Amino acid sequence: MRELPDTLPSIVHKTEHCGFELYVVVTFYNGPKEIFITIAKEGSVLRGMLHIVAMLTSMLLRAGRSWESVKEKLLRGKFDPSDEKHNSIIHAVVDAVDECIRQQERVKQ
Repeated sequence: MRELPDTLPSIVHKTEHCGFELYVVVTFYNGPKEIFITIAKEGSVLRGMLHIVAMLTSMLLRAGRSWESVKEKLLRGKFDPSDEKHNSIIHAVVDAVDECIRQQERVKQ
C-alpha cells in the first residue's frame, strides 16, 4: 500500500437517508485515496459496518484500484433483508462519495 503525505485535501459531504445522518469524507492525492464515514447513531452496528466498508474501500483505492471499479462492486452487493431501505444506505454512501469526487473535479478546473 502506498504511503500518503501527512496532509491531504478533502471534501466532506453531509447527507440524510432513511433517518440516518451521514458524513462522508473523501481525501484526494492524484484521485480519491481515503474514505471516512460517520453516522450520527453512535455505537450502532451500522456505524461499525460502514467504518469497515470505508476502510476496505480506502485500502483498494490506495492500492491503485479505480473508484469506478470499487463503486461497481459496492452497488452490485446484495444484503439481507433485501428491501430498498436496507440496501439504500450503501447506495447513499456511494452517491455521497461520487458527489465528493465531482466537487473535487470542479475545483481542479
